[in-house]
Amino acid sequence: MSDIAAPKRTRNSASFADVIVFVFAFALFVFGLYLFGASFSSPEGTEFWVFWGGLLASCFAFLVPILYRWARDSRR
Repeated sequence: MSDIAAPKRTRNSASFADVIVFVFAFALFVFGLYLFGASFSSPEGTEFWVFWGGLLASCFAFLVPILYRWARDSRR
């Protein structure tokens, strides 16, 4: 039986920009959830737009870290 040595893993640590992107994305997600709830008590005729604003805000909250990592990794 051969002796297979696993490569040593390097420790990954978050940079300051990673933390800022996370805080921004989390705040955007929570704001989207707030808009979901606010759509039920918004003025007549605006419920649809407030709900869709919340949906878009929550979707962008997931998109922001993905695009950040893509842009950061493509520079290397």
